[in-house]
Amino acid sequence: MSDIRVTRSSREHPGAENRLASRSPVRALAAVLAVICVSLFGLTACGSSGQGADGEKRVFAEAEDGAFPVTVQHTYGETTIESQAQRVVVVGWAGSDLAVQLGTVPVAQGPAGGTGDSAEFYPWFRDAVSDLGAPLPATDPSLERGEVNTEFVLKQNPDLILAVQSGITADEYRKLSDIAPTVAFPDEPWGTSAEDHLDMVAEALGRPSLAEKVTGELDDRIAEAAGKHEDLAGKTFLYGFLPEDGQTVIFSDTDPRVKTLQKLGLVDSPDLAALAEESDGVSSFNVSIEKLIATSADLYVTGADREKWDAASRSDRAFAAWGPVRDGHAALMTDSDVNLALSVSTPLSLAWAIDDIADVLSAAL
Repeated sequence: MSDIRVTRSSREHPGAENRLASRSPVRALAAVLAVICVSLFGLTACGSSGQGADGEKRVFAEAEDGAFPVTVQHTYGETTIESQAQRVVVVGWAGSDLAVQLGTVPVAQGPAGGTGDSAEFYPWFRDAVSDLGAPLPATDPSLERGEVNTEFVLKQNPDLILAVQSGITADEYRKLSDIAPTVAFPDEPWGTSAEDHLDMVAEALGRPSLAEKVTGELDDRIAEAAGKHEDLAGKTFLYGFLPEDGQTVIFSDTDPRVKTLQKLGLVDSPDLAALAEESDGVSSFNVSIEKLIATSADLYVTGADREKWDAASRSDRAFAAWGPVRDGHAALMTDSDVNLALSVSTPLSLAWAIDDIADVLSAAL
């Protein structure tokens, strides 16, 4: 982990619409969860009752030897966790995927923000929780973005709050910490890397070694998909949104979805670093279409249905004349669930969608 410090006591030792082709190979991976107390990528431990105050089982993995007590440092100080949490509330983005991957189903979280059945929960998350036999978490919009509803959090009776990929303020952190031990982000709001996110969640839940296994098996899974799409190797790309009012949003190479595309073999546009530097190095930033069309890229990757893409291209002639758009090399993640899976880029979501993501990229070359 970079820039994250974790200490233990001296006696202890050393994360929808327009459905694409069938996901049966990916579903097969998810089916591993159906084996008692076994999650994707090898979660095995099953001795703890894992029951919260309501009697519902939510913990499906023992803490590793020597995991507690643990102190995790973050932007607002440090948080000491004395023992394995039984009732976890997740604030922010993607943390629930990681918790479930590591064997703990949260009691509450923010809604997924998708459409239809994916409005409340990502399909891969719903599948994983169902296979574990646990209840789905309660949801509240304030746990995804906006000012956190601390009264809602208090009613969940949590013993741990994970806000590792969030934008909670110092005041919100103080209020949440009065309810339960709270782990905030390591540095910038909404700026936690996928690697640091998994590592911090794993430390807080007492399963750091499992996080290493999850990472290794995810890398193998992405490498397998990349091997089936060798045409992606070395192709340059930018990832962004549809143009609006003469500008768009571009994502830097610190963003998890960009890192996923890199692992599939794509390489950053040679102009990305300069664009990111002008915007103070944040993970996403506004770029004028005038600047965008001066960049070079083999692919432009975005999430949009065909109708919205066509309308945006018609409304901005400069954007429509830009190389990747003009030549038909826009990789549109038209399936909203696949687009969500790439956006969160967790091990759970990528196991569910990586083949579809790679297929879309190859088809756009």
